[in-house]
Order: sequence, then structure tokens, then C-alpha cells
Amino acid sequence: MKKKTLLLLGALASYACDRKSPVPTAGDPASPSASVISIGVEMGACPDLLACANECDGGSADRCRRLGVTYEFGKGVERDGVRATELYTRACDMRDSEGCIAAGRMYEFHHGVSKDDAKAVGFYGRACEGGSGAGCANLAIMLEGGRGAPKDEARALDLFDGACRAGSGIACQHAAALRAKDAAAK
Repeated sequence: MKKKTLLLLGALASYACDRKSPVPTAGDPASPSASVISIGVEMGACPDLLACANECDGGSADRCRRLGVTYEFGKGVERDGVRATELYTRACDMRDSEGCIAAGRMYEFHHGVSKDDAKAVGFYGRACEGGSGAGCANLAIMLEGGRGAPKDEARALDLFDGACRAGSGIACQHAAALRAKDAAAK
């Protein structure tokens, strides 16, 4: 289950969300954002909002993250990216790496909050420090491109390698591409 989640979150890192696209639906597999819906389902939503909110307020990072999913994807409530980001941030503050990744994604791809690559880097870094391969892969992508932090291809390669060993296939692909680019430049 954990590897599947890492792979799904890694896949999310490869999707740049297009704010002009229609809202994807779970029944539309042709939608380029259909895998984003899958990730929302994989992360889990809250079937009982009141119970989830109470557990989140009581210190459950999992419930804060799931409540964030509920608001981000409009599962029984109106979609609210700002509220989702707040909930993902609370989960991250409670050391939930998936919450950190989700908060970073909200800022990186401008989901209901202002685009802020520096904040995205900070959240991905916290997930990476928490041992998340997907968090490290996302951070490496940002560092490789110099988005939100100074460009640092050497550190990006180290992060890609670690995320690859943790099972993030996209990180393996990025590491290979970065090595090929370095070899071609020499």
C-alpha cells in the first residue's frame, strides 16, 4: 500500500495542472487529470465530515489530510483549495509526509492558493526529511529547475537517487536523464 501511494504521489509530480481545463471526473479516464482523481481517492476522503473535523482538531494528522482531500476534490462538499491547503498544512505540521506533499502541490500548481514555488519547496523538503521518497522526488524536480530555490543539480541528483531507491519510478527516470545531460555536456 505504501509503495502504491508513493508511486501515485510520484506520478502526480509529473502532472502540471492546467487551470483552464474542465474539472476532471472520476468516470472520465481520457481526462489528463484522471490520475489526480485517483490520487485523491488513494489518499482517502472523509465520509463523516464532523467526525473527521473533530479528530483533526484532536491531533489526528491522518484526519486533517483526509479532510483536505475532501475539500480539494469536493467529496460531499464544495471544492475549496484554500481550506484544503490549510488542512494539508496542519497535517504536515503533525509530521504527515503525505500532507506535506499535498500542501506543496497546492502551492506549486496554484490550486486555490497563490502559486508559490518557495513554499512548495519548503513543504516538499519537510516531506523528504520525514522519509518520503515522493517528497524527495518533488523537491529534486524543483531544485533541478531552480524553481523556488537556487538551481542545484548535484543535490537534485542525490535526492532523485534516494527517491529511486525508495521506489519512486519517476525519480529513477529523472536521475537517468540528469546523468545523460551531464555526460552530454562534458
